Amino acid sequence: MEPYPIIHLKPEWVRADETMGTKDKAWFLLPETNERWLFKYARINEGVSTGEHWAEKIAAEIADLIGISHCLVEFAEFDRRMGSLSRRFPELSRPAIELIHGNDLLPGFVLGYEREKRFRQTDHTLLNILAAVSRAITDDEQRSVALTTLAGYVVFDALILNTDRHHENWALLRENRPSGGVRYSIAPSFDHASSLGRELLPNKLDQWEKEEWRAEWYANRASGAIFRGREQKHGENPLRLAEFIFRQRPNRVTPWLERLRGLDIAQLSDIVHRVPQALMPEQSRRFCVSPSASRCSICRI
Repeated sequence: MEPYPIIHLKPEWVRADETMGTKDKAWFLLPETNERWLFKYARINEGVSTGEHWAEKIAAEIADLIGISHCLVEFAEFDRRMGSLSRRFPELSRPAIELIHGNDLLPGFVLGYEREKRFRQTDHTLLNILAAVSRAITDDEQRSVALTTLAGYVVFDALILNTDRHHENWALLRENRPSGGVRYSIAPSFDHASSLGRELLPNKLDQWEKEEWRAEWYANRASGAIFRGREQKHGENPLRLAEFIFRQRPNRVTPWLERLRGLDIAQLSDIVHRVPQALMPEQSRRFCVSPSASRCSICRI
């Protein structure tokens, strides 16, 4: 099985630092394609990589497998440090298209919404998101596609256990047409670095392998960044959120559940094992696949 390639970045390709978010990152212009890519350094904890780079790559490959529109991700190295490289959405190269993040959209539809508040943003509820998108997109067909796409992202987050779908980690694409009309769509899914238990250190995973219940326990206790209701102290667990949206919008979720039913755990295993050996601990590989099998079952609501 051929490992994923690693792109070696050069200093002369740097274009600008990125200000949104909290991690060290910079934009690069790759000369072969003349496309802008965002490089994010993988952080180190107790001498071990915290795994953002492999979480981003694996998540992107899983998204591709189940038909989720997503940001293209590659492994990269710059200044002797590893990281992930995410391609800027090609749509944004057209001057008539702009990206509207969730924290820019929601204040226009949710009274008192604080756009700068990232943590414990209890107004960032699933129903507020669906309502805001429904009201922003007036065209019936565009609205239907957008809501089904969002439902897919919720199911995808449950599958990869993405705990960081905060209001800067989803967006709309707005196209201002020459005729004067406006076309909306959901931007491809992006920023999946807080997924797949990537923060768990090898020594902890060694211990957990002796306890078969740990993977499911971990999956069920995780808090996400989308709330079910304003009364919650923490964001809803990604698995419970998938169940919640199925109860609220079954017609939007069913197509994605059908895709999960056709998912073979061996396909997920192949994706994980293509990560170069030096970039991912073996304990993380095993953990990545085992809860994936459990989550496939849980997501079959």
